[in-house]
Amino acid sequence: MGEAVKAASLKWRVGVRQNTKEGLPLPFRKIAATLFVAFVAVLAAEGVSRAESPAELRKQVHEATKGFRDIQADVNIAYSNQTELAKIGKDFGQAYRFKNSRMMFETPNKFKMTARAGLVNVSYIVTGNTKKIRAGIINKTEDISKEPHKRQTILDAGLANDSLWSSYNVEQVSKSAWDKQPALKVQLSLSNSPQKKQYIYLNPKDFRLLAREKREANGSLIARYVYSKFKEYAGVWIPTEIRVYNGAGKLGGTSVYSNIKVNKGIPDSEFK
Repeated sequence: MGEAVKAASLKWRVGVRQNTKEGLPLPFRKIAATLFVAFVAVLAAEGVSRAESPAELRKQVHEATKGFRDIQADVNIAYSNQTELAKIGKDFGQAYRFKNSRMMFETPNKFKMTARAGLVNVSYIVTGNTKKIRAGIINKTEDISKEPHKRQTILDAGLANDSLWSSYNVEQVSKSAWDKQPALKVQLSLSNSPQKKQYIYLNPKDFRLLAREKREANGSLIARYVYSKFKEYAGVWIPTEIRVYNGAGKLGGTSVYSNIKVNKGIPDSEFK
């Protein structure tokens, strides 16, 4: 309950006690108590609506994560099921074929994944509106400015910060729960497909990313990511395990982070 609510509540209680001492009849005391409860509920609700607005959430997330600049981590595929991954998308399982890879992300929108396919080094780089794929003699560059769903965002690194507001339409924030614990549920969409919603669940205290859902326009689930086994680095909570489930709720893959480095700096040359 906010300070304004506390102050108003104290003033009301003092008034009720004074009237009671002066001999306010019992029925009127009951009415006063009922009105008091309703009064506090209205004030509290007003405070909640402010705290749960996208603009207010952005301020809070910025304050909690403003020290974050970049992350690097080794990624191990602890489990994959290509049949279940294919139900998310026909090419979705390709990344899970690389048993080990290295991930780099620099806020707000620089992403790189490197791996080896036999004797060939493979690099997947997305910086803003440009996507690059390099594998042996393949050197492909693609303009994705009109395809924002192909961009890589902070969510793809398993985190949330205020760069969400430049990558997505942040439409709604509400109180919810995840794994039987309080959570903030945030509704997102992309500019080229506003009818397809994404939902992320954040810890309301430190704003660590707990889960992410991608849904079709009709509301059916496409994929669900679950983040767990968090460790704190430079004041930011990093998940060291990420599980992805398909729309039927079947586990498709499990990724494990290790050798994590936060705010160590990533040379610009890594993204060229």
